[in-house]
Formats: sequence, structure tokens, C-alpha cells
Amino acid sequence: MAAAAIRPRLRGLRRAASILALTTALVFGAGVGAYADPTWDGENTDGGTDVGGSDGGSNGNPGTGGNNGGGGAIRVPVPWTQKVFVPYCSDNSVRATGRGVGDYETVGDVLCTGFGSCPAEGDYRYRVFERSMGPDNLATEDNFRSAGVVCRGQDEPNESEPPTITTEDIIERARALAPTPTFVIEPADRSYVNIPTNFAAQAQGATVTVELLGYSIPVEFTPGDVTWSFGDGRSGSGVGVRSASVGQAGAVEHAYARSGDYSVSVTVGYTARIFVPNGPPIDMPTPITRTSAPQALEVGEIQSVVTEVD
Repeated sequence: MAAAAIRPRLRGLRRAASILALTTALVFGAGVGAYADPTWDGENTDGGTDVGGSDGGSNGNPGTGGNNGGGGAIRVPVPWTQKVFVPYCSDNSVRATGRGVGDYETVGDVLCTGFGSCPAEGDYRYRVFERSMGPDNLATEDNFRSAGVVCRGQDEPNESEPPTITTEDIIERARALAPTPTFVIEPADRSYVNIPTNFAAQAQGATVTVELLGYSIPVEFTPGDVTWSFGDGRSGSGVGVRSASVGQAGAVEHAYARSGDYSVSVTVGYTARIFVPNGPPIDMPTPITRTSAPQALEVGEIQSVVTEVD
């Protein structure tokens, strides 16, 4: 097919792709227009990473923090790599116009047939251009460098903006570090039908450290609600008291109606507080639950035998 015949078809592809690129917030056109966060622009030199919750909406002004697990943001200065994506074609590239986050422009306005040649349905092929940014959000390189070609979907994040740490990121890492409760059964690992068995949990608070983007973020766990599973379909609540007498206040007791082997466990809900740099702590509104390793309890029967009748 002659080049003159191909050109109108490419123009139509270019129009459709331009609409797609705007919808997905990927760059096709001026770089400044692609960066929508009003907190950042080409003149921004405050720098850093936003740390904040999502329950209160979008990240707020730096330094406002919050005690409800949402709203506000804390800025943590870190170096990062700015990446700009342009539709795949050898004529398209990205050129720096300054050192700021939004100081760049795309070069070329061409679509090639390879733009839609990704294996996965809904993905499109993009050229990647990147440059290193310092903690102050100023480029440490004079221009962008080519970083290959990738296929991206509509929901892929725009990496031309400074990175963001959310409370969800922190809690996801901290969840695995939350303390695991233990417990004791008294007397030991054997009991008897209709005899109250005493249970006592050992649930202590702990502070763990989450490493993200080169920063150490402490997360404090405080034990809250304690729930028991006695293995016979019944449950209980409370920490319990070790060496408690029968009926003692605060004790967690359970009497089994039938003999058998039972698996007992305890679950503790920990409240989490995140200590972000340069801001007030963030309390997570939803506890993180951890369940102990199960313990086996054998329940037998006490039977009386008549040996003599007067």
C-alpha cells in the first residue's frame, strides 16, 4: 500500500490514541499538562514523598498529618526515578525543558501500527523515557534517557509524578510483623467433662519497623479485643488470668460437654499507630488481627465405680 494511502489511517489511529492517552493519564503531548496533581509543578522544590491515609480522600497538604487513619500527608524526601511514556514509534521521544517535575515535553506526534501490538488485550505499547530525580524533586540529569519499550494497560499508574507512600503500603508490610499471641491452658493439655478449664492469653504490645523507599517507619501495635475458639463450636472473650481460681473475676473458663480431642486458639485484635517523619502519628481505624498457633486439648471423663454397698 502506498505511503499516501497509509497516512490517513495513521491519522485516525493518532486521534483515537490521543483520547486513550488522556483517559489513562499517560503522556501524549505537553508534559506539564499530563501532571495533574496541583501540589506539584515545574517550580516545586519542596521535594519528597507523601505519606498519608486514603480514608479521608486524597493526600492533603504536607505536614497536616491526622489521627484518624486518613487525610493529610507527610512529605519524606527521597530520590526517585521519573518515567514518561509516549506511544510507541521511533519518532516519539521526551525532552527535558528544565529540572522540575513538570519540566519536559514530548517530541514527535506520531503513532505507528506497533502501538496496539501488545499480547494482552487492552494493553498498548509505549516507549519509556526516564531521568533521576533528587529528594528535592529536581532532576539530577540534564535530559531523559531511553529505557526501552513496555506494554501498559489503562489502569497502570503514571510514574512521572513523585512516589507516594500510603498508610495501606505501611500496614501491608507491618501486618506480617505484628506480634503473634500465645496462651496457656490450665491444667496443662488435659481436662475433663464438665470441669472448668482455665485459659489465659499472653498478648503484648510491640513496635515494629517498616522499611519503605529507604526510610524506617515505626508502627506501634497495642493489643485490644481477645477472642477464644475452644474447638467445640463455642467461643469466649477476654485475656484471662493465669492460675485463676474457679469463678475468679477476669478469668476465662470453659467446660466441655463431651470427651474428645479439641484444638484451641486465641485471636487478638491489635490497634496500629504509624509514626511518620515530621508529623503527628496516624491511628489506623481498623484493628489488625493475629491468631495464635493452635494447642491440642484432650478432654476425658471422670467415672465413679461402686466397690462396696452398706
